[in-house]
Amino acid sequence: MNSETNNPPRAAIWFLRHACPGDTEALAGDLIERFHEGQTRAWFWKQVFIVFTVNVLGVIWRHWPHFCYAIAGTAFTWFLSGAPALRQVPRWLHWTDLPFPWDQVVLELSRPALLALAALSILAAGLVIERSFRWLSLLRTAVLNLAQIAFGHYSVDLFPWLLRPDAAHPDRKDLVIPVALVLALLFSTFLIAAWLGCASPRYARPFARFISRSSES
Repeated sequence: MNSETNNPPRAAIWFLRHACPGDTEALAGDLIERFHEGQTRAWFWKQVFIVFTVNVLGVIWRHWPHFCYAIAGTAFTWFLSGAPALRQVPRWLHWTDLPFPWDQVVLELSRPALLALAALSILAAGLVIERSFRWLSLLRTAVLNLAQIAFGHYSVDLFPWLLRPDAAHPDRKDLVIPVALVLALLFSTFLIAAWLGCASPRYARPFARFISRSSES
């Protein structure tokens, strides 16, 4: 029991080394040394959370165009997907004239795809301000985002237990996932697409090869 009290909390050390963004190995050593000089376990946890908060805010600041794009995409999709004008988009695209399965794809995905593409203007503006704008980054982001949207939409068919009947509208079904989790997943979809789409060429090369193979097939 005394040995546990005299040592810094292992969970805090693991969190600092593995969950905090950036290289925190040297900082972990400094905190451990300060702990052995007489600081408490509560002090150690406080410092870890301060480091985590500062590092996360630093990541957000360095990648603010990606976060603005994720916020805009989430807001567009959540608040505008049911707009009356957008409900007419499949009809404007003459989805009934398309062969199967493209008619269903246009009917079901044209509205979220249009909103995702509209959010690209926010990302483009942020990249211009940051002086890192590249058309290829927008193209990769759009392709990745549309792929994620399609996967999320059709995953309901693979996992029917995600839906439950709506008591007020028997012909409609609702997700069993809480609204907060749906928003978090939606935000993550846009953020991951922007993060990978705007990655440096060295990191994005494997994704570019994957996209080219998919288009060839």
